[in-house]
Amino acid sequence: MTSAREWQLIGLNTIHSNLQRLHAWDRASALIAGRSEDEARKTALHGWIDTVTPAFASTLDGRDLDAATQETLLPLAPWLRDEVARYYAAHDGEAPLREQAAFGAAHVIASDYQTKGERLIAESVGKAEEADRLLQYAPRMMALVRQANAAVGTSAEGEPDDDVKGYIREHVKVTVHDESRVTLQVGAIPLMLQGRDPRE
Repeated sequence: MTSAREWQLIGLNTIHSNLQRLHAWDRASALIAGRSEDEARKTALHGWIDTVTPAFASTLDGRDLDAATQETLLPLAPWLRDEVARYYAAHDGEAPLREQAAFGAAHVIASDYQTKGERLIAESVGKAEEADRLLQYAPRMMALVRQANAAVGTSAEGEPDDDVKGYIREHVKVTVHDESRVTLQVGAIPLMLQGRDPRE
């Protein structure tokens, strides 16, 4: 049985990991293209991350998400849904692999944040076996993040080598495969923040 607080935690983790997706995508895309990030957008993303992080920490400590914080975060939900849809729509599977590196790397970063958050949630709600299971993913996620950083860094310098191209292909493949799951999760944020099961 998933409690209302656990659903709120899942909602907050979904927000946080997808804000990190957008932040990583923006930064990596700019780096590879040799341009500066949009400072206004960067500031807005950091502002939302700074709002979600303490709310997540407080709820992990055992407090329900208060109504005022819910009201603060609810306007973010449709914007985040649209931005994640834009992230997927912007991907061109026919583009050179170096131009796809940011897309795949952003999903790796989001997945790393999501998995870490899921482990913290499991610990917070007393699901020790689930927390232990999620901890087993840590070495794999660390390796994927290293691959993603290598993919972006190498692509920013020019044409990646065959090993890095392999990373990019695999990251992009997983990202595309996960689109429907990610879209459903992001779309369910308003219900989860209310402590409701979005599957009902």
